[in-house]
Amino acid sequence: MWQIKPQTDPIFLHYNILFGVDSIGEWWKVFYLPVVGLFIYIVNAILGWILFGRDKFTSQLLNFVSVLCQVFILIAAALLVFLNV
Repeated sequence: MWQIKPQTDPIFLHYNILFGVDSIGEWWKVFYLPVVGLFIYIVNAILGWILFGRDKFTSQLLNFVSVLCQVFILIAAALLVFLNV
């Protein structure tokens, strides 16, 4: 968040190993990735909390998937910031 500053120039939003940079846009669109990660975390936490009384395995599986998604989103966000700095 501290590395991406408001600017008029477009920044890279997506990088693909095969094609290179394939999406550019406004600086504020780079924050979509963390917002999606937060949404996934909140939905999985709520579902895990609701299902904990019925099936503890499903609740734990949802929490594991949520943490796994967060790790991948953190890596993608770090690479995206590194690409734009």
